[in-house]
Amino acid sequence: MKLLQLILVTNETKPDAVRAASDIAAWCRSRGVACAPAVAPIEPRAGTVACALGGDGTVLRAAALMAGVPILGVNVGSLGFLSQTPLGQLLPALEQIARGEYEIEERMRLAYSAGAVRGTVLNDVVVAGAAPRLLEIRLAWREGVAVVLPGDGLILATPTGTTAYNLSLGGPIAVPTAECIVVTPHAAHVLGLRSLVFSQDDELRVSAPAEVRLVADGDEVGRIAAGTEIVVRRADAPTLLVRPSGAPRFFDTLTSKLNWPGAADRRRAR
Repeated sequence: MKLLQLILVTNETKPDAVRAASDIAAWCRSRGVACAPAVAPIEPRAGTVACALGGDGTVLRAAALMAGVPILGVNVGSLGFLSQTPLGQLLPALEQIARGEYEIEERMRLAYSAGAVRGTVLNDVVVAGAAPRLLEIRLAWREGVAVVLPGDGLILATPTGTTAYNLSLGGPIAVPTAECIVVTPHAAHVLGLRSLVFSQDDELRVSAPAEVRLVADGDEVGRIAAGTEIVVRRADAPTLLVRPSGAPRFFDTLTSKLNWPGAADRRRAR
């Protein structure tokens, strides 16, 4: 695929990201590639690639704006689990994309709906109490109730999202190709409760006897009235991530970013 257009999603609070956007614009002018900021939802078009300049939050913002458009995440932050291209490798990565030396990774998204509140996420949907008190959340699956949880809330994560909030709460890590829904309790007031892993084809229904906050990829999207069902299922369209040739693999990223014991660590332990 010939590169015809680059769409920029820039974290304007990071000076390095703003400078990188200027460098990309100059690179595009020298090669006859159109370059524009993302100011509205972008329709996918052949030859278009988005460039998210910031951190993982910027990649999430780009993914929300551009379903069907491949996204190159450039790490101008600290963690950079989704934004895997270091800032110093930005222009070489663009050259690789222009030559077609890259892969496209499909990442499953989740769709959520609760009355008029609806949308999709790349990482997770969080249901949490609107008031600082114990909340009893009901999780229904198929024809019955899977669990009634006394605690602070539930996290419903995609495989991509399992390395985010889910991980910090002790949830399992799923490889990006797993295509499942992982549900992890937050501050459960009961012994022995663990994460649940559901099929990509399952529909999950969450409700509570009190008002809850609904948080999508880190942003509160609504206050949901007591008793209202929040329905979560696999979204129709995945997020597309650009992986330049030579980019680190999933477990290499776990090792470098999250202290996963890699092969070198195992050799040293012998």
